[in-house]
Amino acid sequence: MTDPDYSILIPYKIDDLISMITESKKNSLQDALFYLYNSKLYAYLSDESTKLWHLSTHKLFELLETEKEKNIFEFPDFV
Repeated sequence: MTDPDYSILIPYKIDDLISMITESKKNSLQDALFYLYNSKLYAYLSDESTKLWHLSTHKLFELLETEKEKNIFEFPDFV
């Protein structure tokens, strides 16, 4: 069963992630958008079946940073 309301949360999660990226990396908005949108995390976050949208912004940011460092996306244990 698909939760029809999850898609409402995605823009808020993305906005928060972009803010965290710009603050931690001292990136411009454009660079932060590129950083996030060119990640597997973004693709998986947009897929309801992964349930990543349930995670806090801080956890999503950690996953993103791990992906960028290791060049591989690692799902959390619950997925």
